[in-house]
Amino acid sequence: MVSSNSGVEGGSGYSFQRCCVVFLLFEGYKTISLKDYFICLEHHEDFLFAFLDENGHLKKIDTYQAKKSRDDWKTDNNLCEIIGKITSVGKELLKDPLRKSDDYQHTLNFLTNRNVVLTSKKKRSAKQEKEKVQVSNKIKKYADLHDEIKENIISRISKEILEETELENVQFKYIDLAQSYRSWKQQLQGLSIEHFGKEINDHEAVISTLMRLLEDAEQAYNDDNKVLLSDLGKRVTKRKIDETFNMFIESKKSFDFWRRYSEQLSNGLKLHLPIQRKANELLENCFDYFKDMQQVEYRKIYQYVEKRTDVDENHNSEAECIVDLYNRYLKEFSPRLESHMIAFAVIAAYVETRGMCV
Repeated sequence: MVSSNSGVEGGSGYSFQRCCVVFLLFEGYKTISLKDYFICLEHHEDFLFAFLDENGHLKKIDTYQAKKSRDDWKTDNNLCEIIGKITSVGKELLKDPLRKSDDYQHTLNFLTNRNVVLTSKKKRSAKQEKEKVQVSNKIKKYADLHDEIKENIISRISKEILEETELENVQFKYIDLAQSYRSWKQQLQGLSIEHFGKEINDHEAVISTLMRLLEDAEQAYNDDNKVLLSDLGKRVTKRKIDETFNMFIESKKSFDFWRRYSEQLSNGLKLHLPIQRKANELLENCFDYFKDMQQVEYRKIYQYVEKRTDVDENHNSEAECIVDLYNRYLKEFSPRLESHMIAFAVIAAYVETRGMCV
């Protein structure tokens, strides 16, 4: 039986799992981003990627038992017990009531950043069969293993946990992640740089934001203490991830826009030097707040700027248009936010809603 995540009590010690999620997300993003999907952590498995069809039904699930180790893995009782538990996850997925497509399938992955050496039993008179999963051979399906290696694995798994029909869905995967947390951060930031390049200013912030999203889902309580894929609180959705990436892209655009028009905007919006020096931070906050349902004033500013495209017709300068929108908003609504926060919210909303290319 799959154990239920108990919420915050189960929240420590999973940095490796979250790093694996982000690594796989970036590594396969060109393919993954074309599909509708969600990610769950500590829900049936360490984590899983669930892909949906055009009707919103489950089409494919890839589950991952992610383990870091000081030493290489070998075909011993420890590894085989893990494989046995992985097969029981396959059974639980089939039982999960969330609707599945007619061609539904799943894979059950053992994922590690160390070599995995899969062998047959040693025999004096015969050569020992061996398969190695490593950086030069990153994936091996159980179904493709030599029969004698399969026999060695099965013989070491307790019959109480083995779902033998699910062995065909088991895969062994190598992930090229280093051994230390510091190195993980550097690698993931490098992947963000490869993916986004100059579209984003702060790649470290991209990774830390993704980590926070994943941690929130990981530590969420299960509904009624049950493990169900329909539990929205345990999901990080494609939409949320896309919104996160777009937020950083728009933040970069808005800061570039600010640098270009900072003198005109500072004069028109009466922004003093200490405020000007915090422009990047203030703009980044705006894009967070625009998506936050509790930030009513910021969302109201965004909607106002988005709607009032008629104001654009009165100006020949982007900066003049922003100043006009700012003054109109103050006059019409008498907001409680500090004036400089309103000013930067108007700038951020203007850049995003006008599709600015700086």
